[in-house]
Amino acid sequence: MMFSPAKAATKAGVSRKTVMNSIKSLELPAHRNNQNHWVIRPIDLANWIRERDKRSPKALRENARGIPHLAPTPQHELDALKAQLQLSFVKQRLEASEQDNEKLKQEVVELKAELKESRDQLSQVWREVTDKLVSLARPHKRRGPFVLTEDMRADGGKDNITNLFID
Repeated sequence: MMFSPAKAATKAGVSRKTVMNSIKSLELPAHRNNQNHWVIRPIDLANWIRERDKRSPKALRENARGIPHLAPTPQHELDALKAQLQLSFVKQRLEASEQDNEKLKQEVVELKAELKESRDQLSQVWREVTDKLVSLARPHKRRGPFVLTEDMRADGGKDNITNLFID
């Protein structure tokens, strides 16, 4: 986009006559187009404004509201676009991360429920195992005296030793 002297003056915060005087003194590069109108490249305008601000007694020109007026250069515009792109990418990644975070939270809730159910089942199995072990560890009550039968003897009942446990 090229600037006319009037638009350049508005951007720079000076009069059109100041811009034209700078063009005539070759301080501000400009050329005439096919319709014989002066046109100024944005980079040339930005450089001219920067040089002019360095030479002026006031370091920065201020507009009517007291806000410094800085003419954007193509590099500034490019940097601003890059920053906007980066910001949009960061926002997209943030939204995706938040969605992933919600999914993970839901998965954690489900896993906690499964873990509680597994613990309850394991606890029930342990109760059953301990009940069985306790029942096996109890001594059995004998009914009557212990009697050594012939088939229980080591020698098969061949000697004349009588069973001491029989009444």
